[in-house]
Amino acid sequence: MTQTGGREGLHSILLAGVAAAAASATPATAQTTATPTTGASMPAVVVEAPRLTIPATATTDPRAADVLPAADGGDYLRSVPGVSGTRMGGHGIDPVIRGLQGNQLNITSDGAYLFGGCPNRMDPPSSFAPVETFDRVTVSQGYQTVTRGPGGPGGHVAFERTAPVLADGKPYEADVGGGWDANGNTREGYADVAAGSHGAYVRAVGAVKEAENYDDGSGNEIRSGFSQRSIDLTAGYKTAGGAAFSIGTGFARVDDALYEGAAMDAPLDESRTLRGRLAVPLQNGPVSEVRADAYVTAVDHVMDNYSLRDWTAAMAMRVDSESDTYGGSLAADLPLGATLLTVGLDVQRNQREALRYRGMSDSNVTQLNSLMWPDTDIRQFGVFAEGTTELTGTTRLVLGARYDRVDAELGRAGEVVASTGRSANDLYRLYYGTTGDDRAENNLGGLARLEYDLNPATTVHVGFSRSVRTADATERSMASDMMASSWVGNPDIEPEAHHQAEIGVQTGAKAWSVGAIAYVDRVGDFILRDTARGQDGIQLSNGATVYRNVDALLSGFTVNGRYRFGGNWVVSGDATYTYGSNLDDRQPLAQIPPLEGKVGLAYEADGWSIGTTLRGAMKQTRVDSDPATGSGRDAGETPGWLTQDIYASVDMVAPFKLRVGVTNLFDRTYAYHLNRSNSFDPTEVQVNEPGRSVYLRVSASF
Repeated sequence: MTQTGGREGLHSILLAGVAAAAASATPATAQTTATPTTGASMPAVVVEAPRLTIPATATTDPRAADVLPAADGGDYLRSVPGVSGTRMGGHGIDPVIRGLQGNQLNITSDGAYLFGGCPNRMDPPSSFAPVETFDRVTVSQGYQTVTRGPGGPGGHVAFERTAPVLADGKPYEADVGGGWDANGNTREGYADVAAGSHGAYVRAVGAVKEAENYDDGSGNEIRSGFSQRSIDLTAGYKTAGGAAFSIGTGFARVDDALYEGAAMDAPLDESRTLRGRLAVPLQNGPVSEVRADAYVTAVDHVMDNYSLRDWTAAMAMRVDSESDTYGGSLAADLPLGATLLTVGLDVQRNQREALRYRGMSDSNVTQLNSLMWPDTDIRQFGVFAEGTTELTGTTRLVLGARYDRVDAELGRAGEVVASTGRSANDLYRLYYGTTGDDRAENNLGGLARLEYDLNPATTVHVGFSRSVRTADATERSMASDMMASSWVGNPDIEPEAHHQAEIGVQTGAKAWSVGAIAYVDRVGDFILRDTARGQDGIQLSNGATVYRNVDALLSGFTVNGRYRFGGNWVVSGDATYTYGSNLDDRQPLAQIPPLEGKVGLAYEADGWSIGTTLRGAMKQTRVDSDPATGSGRDAGETPGWLTQDIYASVDMVAPFKLRVGVTNLFDRTYAYHLNRSNSFDPTEVQVNEPGRSVYLRVSASF
């Protein structure tokens, strides 16, 4: 691949980061503590339903007693109010918020952006996050700040680990756990250990998970097995004056991932991360704090149609792909009277390349067939300013503005593939009448939000925002040359501009809380994955997968609540509805979830709890399922469904805790409406969820 030399340098950076983190950890573990360090502690396990706070943000504890077993971060996110997800197999659930998915969401892990290596999103960013090793997961719906990087109109998901608090006389803490899930025979374990003193610390986290195929409610075996390993090391230091620095590195690998909803499986998916953070409070002058962070992530992905399944296709095929991301930000807080102003800049660069090979036998898959990502390089540089002004003691005004410069290059778009006699540029000419020349964009975004405290327990807000998302590597440059099953990105695609208005309320008292958010999102130049049928801007009518811009409308709401009664009883629930319309073609947008929600009842006593949860969705009849008249991305209308889970937790002999439960108690056969596309076959595939399963979790904190 053309990036080989650059990747060798990237690997050197990552290895140097590992060495630096290990070296900085050494003195921290050698010292004895004299005073407690500052920072956030590793969280205790509590039963607490996620609450929507202002503005539209929920922070959850992935180790809470009522959390269901989750294969990865995306699977866990479906338990958060307002989040749905698409399933292709047992691993790689792709989250959806406000009807938006993929690069319409910003997802970070300890502050680092990572973009998957699979053109068909077998490995969305959330799939690299073993949630049991994170302290908290924060989900913001919609565009709530200009400070978190470019794009992200659907929201921001942050998987976060915090600095440990080490008590006087105890310079360490540890949390270990493991579990088993009967359906799929999933075995997992993790260890989270921290040590240090005098403001310095090191934290090491590791996790393993082995899963076999699960059965759906009808007893059908679903290809879903996988094997995952991950390790993360962070070293940090906080001075007496409050300045904090940390450096971390992480490695995650998934082997032999099987996918029911795809024509290929993934023998290998591997990510490496290096990240650093610095925060310095300033006592004098106009600036109160300066923050900086930087990260490098590298992903390698391999998928094929023969090594993990019986080879039945006409040709053996393999895709080798890589995705490298570099980025960072610099920000400063400036108190200006009643206003706290944050100004800063950020950079992000993503380089992707995917090569598909074919062969007449599975032992000789060496003939290059397509440059699926033809060395696609997307660079984004942004500057931003956001201020929060206390208008009165009960009223706050938030104003923000952002500018992003985008430059995109397709380094191998002109390279002819010998086996097809065509280049990526030839495909772009055939379908769009254009070529993959360099492109540049100048994107402007911003927000205005008014927050008002009706009383100490009730806050309402109304907000307006504009956010602009540039096309990703697939939408911009995909070049899968397979005749009528071709999949071709559009180099001329315009960035999509989201104009959102929302209103929300959060209220409550000691025993109860209720939150509600409603929004409307008018999207100019929505990037639509479509079917080539000679429509405006598409030159062929052969059923290939193409991209074009349309105007669209999204709207919906999320409500949630929680009520404690009788001292120990807790009832909770949430519901989310999304409406999506393609305004140009006057038909529904594809892949929009129906009304979804859950209701739970729990009894929480001192040292133990027991509960049950009903989860369900209504029938979805607003679909785009006919490729002759639309995109055909929906598999069809889907029926409503309702399942029940039960769980219990108990504090055993200190420090051990036990969690047990049954998911899908009545063994229902069901699937979420959202489905995944098969990148080598125009057929849309809907994958059933697991049937009934008994699970067991044991953890211990020291």
